[in-house]
Amino acid sequence: MKQLRGLLLLLLPMLAAAASFDCSKAASATEQAICSQPALSALDEQLAAAYRQHNQQGLLQDNQRQWLAGPRAECKADVACLQSRYQQRLEQLQGATLIRQRIDNAAPAYRFDISLLNWGERDWAAEGPALINIIDKRSQRQLQQLRLDNVYMAHGDDGKPLVNSARLYDLQGVINVADFNFDGHADFAVQNGNDGPYGGPTYSVYLYDSTSTQFVLSDELSTLTAETLGMFQVDAKRKRLSTFAKSGCCYHETTHYQFDARHRLQAVERLIEDAQDPAGKQVRVTRETLVNGRWKTSTRRYALDAYYHQ
Repeated sequence: MKQLRGLLLLLLPMLAAAASFDCSKAASATEQAICSQPALSALDEQLAAAYRQHNQQGLLQDNQRQWLAGPRAECKADVACLQSRYQQRLEQLQGATLIRQRIDNAAPAYRFDISLLNWGERDWAAEGPALINIIDKRSQRQLQQLRLDNVYMAHGDDGKPLVNSARLYDLQGVINVADFNFDGHADFAVQNGNDGPYGGPTYSVYLYDSTSTQFVLSDELSTLTAETLGMFQVDAKRKRLSTFAKSGCCYHETTHYQFDARHRLQAVERLIEDAQDPAGKQVRVTRETLVNGRWKTSTRRYALDAYYHQ
């Protein structure tokens, strides 16, 4: 009996600092390091508890998997690295707040119900993993649910989320709705961060698919926002999308796109304004136009002051 009591006393510290997983099945160097260090095991269990608390409707599931496969796995068996990563992640989750936002002013036919785990530190925006439920306004039926690893939801002066706003060099809408591919159906884009050039907003763009009656992620249009300065402009009359890009203060590109017969996006016109004149007196303006499958180019030089004040 005394031997059993002694064995239990030896096991108590290990049980108190048990990891969130079965250490007898620890396979990776990272898992083995966690199991061998009581402090790390305790952090792992604390993190698991915080994850369970915030993982409502699977909100954190994909994000947590990315953290496990990324920041945590990068440490391998480095105990100091693991301890630092765990503490950072724990602080992030413990400081997070769940925000529920109903957006009914973005589209006539749809309402967007957003559940967002906000771990941002900005007064003017919330940011974090989110679930978006798309609701049919007429029937009040949920049509689709989207799970995004990150959504950036900026607020206007009235405290409400910005929608259908794509002003250059300004806060943009969390939801922007328009017929992006000009097929007669409303599409939408969700701001997923500010990872574009010069810290510009980036979007996950969804196109309505009439066959499946679902919104489908468009990698092509999403990439377009990541390579230029924010949300593209939509010209419904000419059936064109337009983007703006720059290099420094004095080189600007405006590109216009159309969808071809196979519904693929194709650049058809480009305006390049190059004011990198060492003397600071001229701007070189190049216009490129796609005509019958071939680019035609014309270039002219203008006095800098006259061009930008015309």
